[in-house]
Amino acid sequence: MPSVQDVSAGVRQMVLDSPRLAGMAGGAAEVERMLAAIEDAWVPARGRRIHLDVHPCAEPRATVVFQPGSGAHARLYFLLGGLMARHGYTFVGVDRPGHGLTEGERGDCTVEEAIAAAGAAIDFARARSPRPVVLMGSSMGGLLTIFGLLRGLAPDLAVAHNFVYPGKLLSFRLRARWIARHRTRPYPLTTLVHGFEHLSPDPAVARYVRERADPAMAWELSARSVASLFGFSAPRLERAPPTLVLTGDRDKAIPAWATRLFMRFSGVPGYEVRTVPDAGHLLFHDHLDRSVPLIAEWLSSASRRLAGEAEP
Repeated sequence: MPSVQDVSAGVRQMVLDSPRLAGMAGGAAEVERMLAAIEDAWVPARGRRIHLDVHPCAEPRATVVFQPGSGAHARLYFLLGGLMARHGYTFVGVDRPGHGLTEGERGDCTVEEAIAAAGAAIDFARARSPRPVVLMGSSMGGLLTIFGLLRGLAPDLAVAHNFVYPGKLLSFRLRARWIARHRTRPYPLTTLVHGFEHLSPDPAVARYVRERADPAMAWELSARSVASLFGFSAPRLERAPPTLVLTGDRDKAIPAWATRLFMRFSGVPGYEVRTVPDAGHLLFHDHLDRSVPLIAEWLSSASRRLAGEAEP
């Protein structure tokens, strides 16, 4: 399992090598401050110790429990966490089993195990603060956010970046059965994520993905993990927390039309979809300047509605 230093090294270098990302933080010194401010926490889930990255905020408006994308770990999103903390939100990034600093075979985590880890993080957030808890995720984490709601997770608010529901299609359900019975080899992320190596125009981000030197990443996902994703299904919900679904209008991995279509079939009532203009798939790396203020504004408004306060 990688060390804390291993987890930070690759993503730290990626951000420092990108004038755009480092500038968004406020310069190299602020990048270092954000990393140094992260608190490591551990919670139990299904017999495992789940690692959490906590970006503290002195007087938080809410706590955001964040689920990373395919193969990713919490520290890959430290810039997002630091910026959300600036906006007044404690940010708790979840390392799923087999990812980041959480134990387990690298890349081996079923949907149900990921939901259990998110549930443990929500409990951690509620014990830490009486403020509302937001369940949020990006890419695979966006799917897991909606799947978690369908499986009974009960945050006060939810934000999902991207959504598809493979189990709604017979072809994927049949494929899930075949994988569960016959496949033993893992699936490279380049197979699972369309255009994986070309998702970002930022040379530093592209190099991070291309070189695959970060040992905290899961560059492959186990067969049983993929089978659980393709075969997942759950009943429709009668009630759900206010839910914002984000998508980029230039997203080539999960196109905006796919997110909108599959949300219609998701079984989650009362959600809102917003399309971020001129945005690709890596909303929380390439488009932080627009995504963070958008999310912060929506959370502020939704929190006021939860508290029964009138809109200004």
